Amino acid sequence: MLCGILLSAILAALLSGGREGAARPEVRPTFATQKAERFARDRIIVGLKKGAPESALRALNRRNGAAVEERISGTRVCVIDLPPNLPVEAALRRYRGSPDVEYAEPDFLLQPSREPDDTDYPKLYGLKNTGQTGGTSGADIDAPGAWDVTTGSETVVAVVDTGVDVSHPDLEANLWTNEDEMPKDGQDNDGNGYVDDVHGYDFFNEDASVYDPDDGDDHGTHVAGTIAAEGNNGIGIAGVNWRARLMVLKFIGSGYGYTSDAAAAIHYAIDNGAAVINASWGGAGYSQTLKDAIDRAESAGVLVVAAAGNGGSDGVGDDNDATPFYPSSYDNANVISVAATDDADLLASFSNYGSRSVDLGAPGVGILSTVPGGYASYSGTSMATPHVTGVAALIKGKDPTMNAGQIRETILGAVDEIPALEGKSVTGGRLDAARALGAQNREPASTELSLSARPRILTFGRRTTLSGRLVAANGDPLPGRTVVLQRRPVGAGAFRGFARLTTAADGTYRLSGVRPAKNTRYRARFPGDGGKNFESSTSPVRWVKVRVRVTLRAKTGPLQLGSSRTVRGAVRPHHGGRVTVTIKRNGEVLVRRRISLNEKSRYSFRYRPRRPGTYAISASYPKHRDHLGGRSPWKKFRVTR
Repeated sequence: MLCGILLSAILAALLSGGREGAARPEVRPTFATQKAERFARDRIIVGLKKGAPESALRALNRRNGAAVEERISGTRVCVIDLPPNLPVEAALRRYRGSPDVEYAEPDFLLQPSREPDDTDYPKLYGLKNTGQTGGTSGADIDAPGAWDVTTGSETVVAVVDTGVDVSHPDLEANLWTNEDEMPKDGQDNDGNGYVDDVHGYDFFNEDASVYDPDDGDDHGTHVAGTIAAEGNNGIGIAGVNWRARLMVLKFIGSGYGYTSDAAAAIHYAIDNGAAVINASWGGAGYSQTLKDAIDRAESAGVLVVAAAGNGGSDGVGDDNDATPFYPSSYDNANVISVAATDDADLLASFSNYGSRSVDLGAPGVGILSTVPGGYASYSGTSMATPHVTGVAALIKGKDPTMNAGQIRETILGAVDEIPALEGKSVTGGRLDAARALGAQNREPASTELSLSARPRILTFGRRTTLSGRLVAANGDPLPGRTVVLQRRPVGAGAFRGFARLTTAADGTYRLSGVRPAKNTRYRARFPGDGGKNFESSTSPVRWVKVRVRVTLRAKTGPLQLGSSRTVRGAVRPHHGGRVTVTIKRNGEVLVRRRISLNEKSRYSFRYRPRRPGTYAISASYPKHRDHLGGRSPWKKFRVTR
């Protein structure tokens, strides 16, 4: 037991998230949110209207400090070179406003699509989420954005796990091969202490067969597929990394494994050139043997990506800050701890978490990947972890000089922050492959945000509606974005947010029932997406002014001459000072009285008419900084002899 501590909780991370009992119902895919267009920032394309003189374009260019860079032969289309201080968006508005211009548009950057032709790729919401599983569009790692940079290289990734089906048609092309070993000759040709270790080694059974159908090797096969199933081969799925080399290091069989074997597998990975180790397993016990192996990996510059775990027997995620889960809880600079998120960017109910011990989240619910003889959907932090491993291998392939610590910092510094992981992980974010690969270094597109308030003048206690629309610079709506409504009442030093709204399919947002207490400025703020695709923007400020509400109560029945009538009322919200009471007789102003408000902002008096006639009484309160003035309705009554 001292040398081979049973990892009693291995399967808590490995299988308790589990294979889905039944496939989720197929959902008709929706269109993905449009990515930010990439275009030249120093020029635009302008087409002149038929019959428009060339001199009109020359005059337009002079006014904007621009010049014709080239003409497209046989057309009335020119490429216009812009001055450094004129952004493309502004130039488009100016040129489109000319009556001589048929159209003005960006000079878009075009490139081949990097999305693979694998038949089941559209089902992989973790790589690209269009809402195809009923979740939230964009709740993914943005693999296509990363593939714009690289689809991978022959970076060696060690799958320390159960075995892997090395004959699977989506995996066999991406297996690591030990070129110094002769297969099945019963000899240790390379002298590394392991016989016939062609594609890795089986430490559980102590042989070179890294796939044993009777041992339940579907877990390792599933993990391997998410990391590096062959991409763009026309079948099955695509891994995060299309070309990584999978080193299969089996130490789990028949549902369990030992620390001694896990450590031996890690040492093998280090000695045989692995750059990244995937550890979709773990337990609650601290092991110095395992820690020493990971320390050695750190010294060798090898990254270890580990599952945060799937809670205990209750299937509910636990706090790893309070109860560590190893190896993900080792504090090495080469360890990344991964929680599981779902297709709506929510933390999976089974996933462990930790504001100090779990680094980030990745898709881990209903993940389709390879299994022996086919494909299946599994759930667990085990399924989240290989997403991060695949991205780490992409980064290493792009820049082989990067060590484990640098790759780790790159990944953690490029997460997509989501509310579900705030306070539940170190970064508060979900894996973003495109950002980690530097695909988002391009300049984000500008946005425009409008705001209106209806009504803009209202009586205290009544409500207004705030609404607007968020669009990209080219006028396309931006659905599914968060807009923050802010307010600044009179006397406040700054705008403060009070509501968060999500834009509809046409980019609009709306909030009814807004009840300001005093004159208030409102504005809307789109915070952008961290420079990923779109810049932030702020709407124009809209004033909503509030009238005080003045009430007046008095009986309206006939009053006999010589009698008096009690008049009462109030001003809301509470104010000091005095109201002005106006009394009319037969339509002409008879008298105006100024009556003080008490501590409850109320007033009262008795009025004794001196002559018969038709009387009308109303009270008013003057406007001031906080509010507009207000007047009560008129109360009428007749005075008879």
